[in-house]
Amino acid sequence: MRPDSLLALTVATAVLWLPALILPLMRLENLGLDREASLLDCVVRLMEGVYLPVGLLLLLTLVIMPAVNLLSAGRLLWAARAGSPGGMPDPLWMRMYRHSREWAMTDIFLLGILIAMTKLGDMASVTPGPGLFCLVVAVLLRLIVETLAQPDQLQRLLEARHET
Repeated sequence: MRPDSLLALTVATAVLWLPALILPLMRLENLGLDREASLLDCVVRLMEGVYLPVGLLLLLTLVIMPAVNLLSAGRLLWAARAGSPGGMPDPLWMRMYRHSREWAMTDIFLLGILIAMTKLGDMASVTPGPGLFCLVVAVLLRLIVETLAQPDQLQRLLEARHET
């Protein structure tokens, strides 16, 4: 595992994360109606009215936990770099990283978007937006980082760096 490379991927994911949240995911055109929505628009609209629990769940799994995952992975990878200042990070960072990996479900949301686009394609014109592109790339980068930066390996690397 190369902490420098993984840290660079984590930073790239974070840079793509903000546009993935605020740019339109897709454009839906049907019978003269033209709609666009971003990820945050979806969450806010679901939190209005009866769908508040669903909106809160989406807020947790699509916004909060991925942000916690990026922040904790970045902090741990920074500490794992050779010669990085700051020493051993607080064990809270490792716990946050482990739990956020389980609750960050942007890949599942992305799969739902692709299924919806396929199903809606027969009834309306569906055009992918720039937010969807950013989301796809951010999810792929995050999955690469999570695959290569397993918590146990990262813990051993941090301990080895701290001992030297």
